[in-house]
This record gives sequence, structure tokens and C-alpha cells, in this order.
Amino acid sequence: MIRWAHATGNGLMTELKWKKWIGRILGMLLALGALAALYFTLIVAQPQSAGKTAAREQPQLTASPGMTVDREGDLRTLAQTYPGPFMSFMSGSGLSFVSGACGDAAWNGKTGRILTLLWQTGDGQTIRLQSIYPAEALDLMGKGDYTFSGTAGPTLFGRSSVRMENGNSVRVHVQAEGEGIFVMTVPRSLSGSLSALSRSIQLFTAE
Repeated sequence: MIRWAHATGNGLMTELKWKKWIGRILGMLLALGALAALYFTLIVAQPQSAGKTAAREQPQLTASPGMTVDREGDLRTLAQTYPGPFMSFMSGSGLSFVSGACGDAAWNGKTGRILTLLWQTGDGQTIRLQSIYPAEALDLMGKGDYTFSGTAGPTLFGRSSVRMENGNSVRVHVQAEGEGIFVMTVPRSLSGSLSALSRSIQLFTAE
């Protein structure tokens, strides 16, 4: 009887110890859950400030008639129809201005705008520069039969560009938040000159 009672006492002590440890573990789990909920409330679920939201949004456009020019001297007039910075070659690039056009394009039930400039190398190869507004209107760039290249694109305006290719040409573009999409398309024969060409490009405004 004594031995049986002693064994029973040890069993009760062991059971009490297990319950104590289980209680501690449950307490730790509850504490971790409370910390996770606090983190979500203070950081993850915190609403973005109005300033950050405004920085990503660009004013919507109202439709306007298109314009074309065939002289570099009229480029400023053309640019006045475009609502943001546009890309163009700097003076002294050695390229000849061919023509420019700015016009509206439908996009997601809204109005976008595309400014297109054509330049020409000394041996007659055409380079197309496009500035697209707004910056989120990637559809206006048009995919066509281009596929993503395994080669990285050059740096444009301090940003890494995306390079795409088809059988005849190479296209690189950057998407600049709050500004626009900037696209350069060259013949495949000029693909090795992309970096040099990109260094001759700058963002301009009509002002």
C-alpha cells in the first residue's frame, strides 16, 4: 500500500509539471500572437499618406487635336502639346531630325498621349523616340511581336531599361513614376550602339 501510494504521488507530481509547462507554452504563444497583431496594426495596416498617393497619380487628360512637325526648330511648339517631360537627343549628337508627332490614344477608358520623334543616323538609319503619358499606360507602348531579350538594356536617365527584340529592331524602355514611359527603338544593326545612343538622350520640357 505504501509503495502504491508513493507511486501515485509521483504520478501526480509529473502530471502537475506537464500542466505547468503546457501553460507556459500557451502563454508564450498568446504573447507572440499579440505582438503579431500589434505589428500588423501599426505597420502593415497603416494607411499610406496622401502625399505618397498623389506622387503616383498624374492628372487625366482631355482630348486635343494632334500635331506634326518636320523641322527641329518646331520641336518646342510640338512639346507644348505634351503634358510632361519628353525624351530627345541632345544637340551635338550627330543625328538628323526627321519629324515629330504628338497625339492622343485611348487607354483604359481614358486619354493617353504619345509624343514620337524620328531621328536619322548619317547612313540613313531611323531611330524612334517615344514619350508616353501617363506613366502607368504601358499598353500604349504596344507589344507587337517583340519578345523579352536575354540581354540587359542600357541605362536611361539613371534607370535600368527593359530590352525587347523582334526580327528587325530592338526596343528599350523605362517607366518613370510620375513622369511617363520612355521608349527608344532602333534597327537591329544599331543594337551594339544602344549604350552610346542612350548617353546622347535627355529629358526636356516645353518650358
